Amino acid sequence: MTDATIRSNRWIQRAQPRPDAPVQVVCLPSAGAGPSMYSRWAAALGDRAEVVAVTLPGREGRSMEQACPDLHLLARQIAVALLSTLDRPYVLFGHSMGALIAYTLARVLPEAGGPAPARLVMSAARPPDLPLPAAVATSSDQELVAGLRELGGMPDEILADPDWLAMLLKPLRTDLTAVDAFQPLPGGPPSCPAALVAGYGDDHAPPAVVAGWRRFLTGPAPVYALPGNHFYLRQPANVKALGAIVLGAPDRPHPAPWGGCTVEPFDGDRAALAALRATRPHAPAPPDLDPGQHLLRLAVRDGDQLIAYAECGVAGEEECHAWGLVHPAVARRGLGGLLLGECRAYAAALGRKALVTTVDGHDEQAPWLVARGFHPERSAGGRATWRLRLEG
Repeated sequence: MTDATIRSNRWIQRAQPRPDAPVQVVCLPSAGAGPSMYSRWAAALGDRAEVVAVTLPGREGRSMEQACPDLHLLARQIAVALLSTLDRPYVLFGHSMGALIAYTLARVLPEAGGPAPARLVMSAARPPDLPLPAAVATSSDQELVAGLRELGGMPDEILADPDWLAMLLKPLRTDLTAVDAFQPLPGGPPSCPAALVAGYGDDHAPPAVVAGWRRFLTGPAPVYALPGNHFYLRQPANVKALGAIVLGAPDRPHPAPWGGCTVEPFDGDRAALAALRATRPHAPAPPDLDPGQHLLRLAVRDGDQLIAYAECGVAGEEECHAWGLVHPAVARRGLGGLLLGECRAYAAALGRKALVTTVDGHDEQAPWLVARGFHPERSAGGRATWRLRLEG
């Protein structure tokens, strides 16, 4: 037995080996989690793929080991373990912290002498230029538990058990500190095809935020939204949908609840944006945002036609301002509210205290704004400004 095989046994778990499957799917867990979070995947993927789940130090079968605070080092160790495991085309899938490790693995595995991945799928992860909202190193245990409850990442019965918590919180704190310190390796992004996935009810890493990984990837990276919060992948129906995304054959590019429309990062099509603006000649002008700060641009298309657009960026030290346009022919479909909801999630992820938007005085977004806690701030020239407090 070689040293690589020994390491592989410690790092790699294949609950249902499938040597005849055409592809292997290497699954990287979220902070504090182990390979059991992918326990349903083998059955869901069936004979189409062999699921290779990675066990990190400090959890499940390796609970007596110290968790590693360096995601680059973890990726290099995992790469060595995988060298004796990968024997056919493979896909890297990582959720939350696991997405950062998968991103790094896509770089270091070929450098270690292994094959490049056929596909990189990153789920529910904030891009590295959007750090965690608060420093986790100084968070109390109570704050970490409250965060887990909010994200839906752990059953309440485990969070209420002192013995389970003692086992969980130490590696979790180390993992979150590692996530907070993560930066991509120098030398450029991985060159393999990539896809991004998020739960559209995830306040921590919503689709609009996860789409920011496109700044750290080469080539197109489709963004998929699935129902649920940060741990949307615990839902059985989503496991099936993820299987299709991971294997590169999704049934729908954006299975979300807004009538088949897809929300995606705006690709800079100025002609399409000018045509949309021409349909709303009296719409408020976009805000004067700092071009050196974070700026989110979103598009909704019907075929090749741009039917809705929104942009959101920082203004001052505490606010984000949002501006959007919706084609009059589809104004009743709720697309303005949908886009503003993405802007709200983006502003919250940036740690801003308020989201401000200006709309036509007769704009049909007003009921949506009221229902979600916006308050009218001022009205002038037939236009109304609304503010939503995001904290406090």
